[in-house]
Amino acid sequence: MSKQGFNISRIVLPVLLFILSFGAMAQENGLNNEVVSYKKGELNSGVVFDLSNNREELRTDETRNYEEQTIINARYRFENKYWNLLDYKQEQWNASFEVGPFGGFGEWIDSSGVADSKGDQYSYGVRAAGNVGYKYRFYYDPKTYTIIDVNAWGRYDVFKQNSDGKSLDTLGVVTLFDNSDIKGRLRYGFNVTAGWGIGRLSPMNHLMTAHYLLEKYFPGRIFSDLEIARFAQVIAEVKHERNVQNGHDKESEVEAIKQFLKSEMFLATPETIYSDWELGEFDPRFEGQRIEFGPFFQYYNQEPDFVYGGYFQYENSKYRNVNWNRNLTAKVSYNRYKKRDWLTADLNIGWSYYSNLKNQFDFGVRYNPGIRIDGFDDVGPLSHNFIPYVAWFTQLNSKSRVNLNFAWRIADDEQFVLPGPEFSLAIYRSRY
Repeated sequence: MSKQGFNISRIVLPVLLFILSFGAMAQENGLNNEVVSYKKGELNSGVVFDLSNNREELRTDETRNYEEQTIINARYRFENKYWNLLDYKQEQWNASFEVGPFGGFGEWIDSSGVADSKGDQYSYGVRAAGNVGYKYRFYYDPKTYTIIDVNAWGRYDVFKQNSDGKSLDTLGVVTLFDNSDIKGRLRYGFNVTAGWGIGRLSPMNHLMTAHYLLEKYFPGRIFSDLEIARFAQVIAEVKHERNVQNGHDKESEVEAIKQFLKSEMFLATPETIYSDWELGEFDPRFEGQRIEFGPFFQYYNQEPDFVYGGYFQYENSKYRNVNWNRNLTAKVSYNRYKKRDWLTADLNIGWSYYSNLKNQFDFGVRYNPGIRIDGFDDVGPLSHNFIPYVAWFTQLNSKSRVNLNFAWRIADDEQFVLPGPEFSLAIYRSRY
């Protein structure tokens, strides 16, 4: 294939046909989805533990510096998140800062015209990192929008690095060495995406809460879609009055809910509804589909430092019922860096299971194929990469949260995806 030319339609057209056929098979759910607003702010603070494989490479005409490590990191994180999803705009932003110890082990290569060195290394130290992100979709009408997505991050490490290996110079002399150094390392970058889209993903959180509470506390009674939607609207109005800085009064919120059920739906609510009301604080759970496309560029203060290109993305989320959500995302990106081009895709099919208003379980698989394109007469082999994943989120009480994520990267080579595990555990308190 590498010498026979490349036809982009061989990959893109089958992907598009799969996306469209999958979306056509989706069934309409029975709930009234007119309740689409969602406003929420969160101030989170707690500890995060994670493990992942990382690599970094810097090339010049004369030298190559390559490093691959397994990093274990423990840190304290402070995070501010905000969603404002309305009929004419969907806006979200987040900012975080974290600091804590880390350790790593792996291999390195340092090659130049003078000598080639390689060996093993391990390091430990302290890492401080920050991140700021902003995403905004402005709707010209119920289905057509423009998007801007900006994300910037930075990281500084102070660490002791121990390395041992061997060096081969131009005369063929081999030298063994064992070094130990204290180093500082700064890394930063930003990503910018702009584009256009058709469609909408509407948050179902308030409908889910309304449906769950009515089914749990009034078993045997059948409620119409209109009744569930009216109750969801009241829940939305109560929650949207919250102020993340000053907190909120749970007792008065529950009284407002009970008053609506009594005066508008003629229902006598039990006192135990309070225990459920303080839960159900999930991230947005969506229903709908949208198509999005546009240009992007990324900067990183290490090679590859400036990558640009374009993307096409399809998203389809299905609110099956109170307990189940199905989520599909398909994205194709054309990337360019200097004289190197490559085409990548990200197909993600996953499910979310909500056993109650306290727990959320996610599982699924991502398929990340990629292909190098150094001119249309020099195309590399297609790389197949799979990432099965599972996640668990639970609310221990109205403030304490636990979030566990695990994935395993399966790659037939290391060109686009570095194989190995990804693990993170966050234990934190949330104010909202």
